[in-house]
Amino acid sequence: MTRAFRDGIEQKNRVRAPVRMRNWNPIRDLRGLKARTTHIGNQMGPLVDVPAMIRIEDEHWVFERIEQGVLTNLTHRLIIHDSEGERTLGATENLKTAMQVAQKMATIENKIIMIKPL
Repeated sequence: MTRAFRDGIEQKNRVRAPVRMRNWNPIRDLRGLKARTTHIGNQMGPLVDVPAMIRIEDEHWVFERIEQGVLTNLTHRLIIHDSEGERTLGATENLKTAMQVAQKMATIENKIIMIKPL
């Protein structure tokens, strides 16, 4: 046994496995994935800016899933303007709530909020 390790394997008994070079072309190889993604994106339609439903309970933020019924009841969108452009903060079910949020943001954070009907 020790001689086998010391001398190695004879030339005629060695397994010959040539090293196979793989040519990886990412653009060619990922073309199908890109086409499928584009096709599915076109079927889904345009992107819609949907704010998350967030409520505060006991000093903690609680994130909720948005149901279709809630989306149909939203009437006003709250938009803030900053250096990157306009950004949607959220949406409310009535103008009274939208005004309360906009007033708080104006007094506490010195930011102006635009209220836009949906």
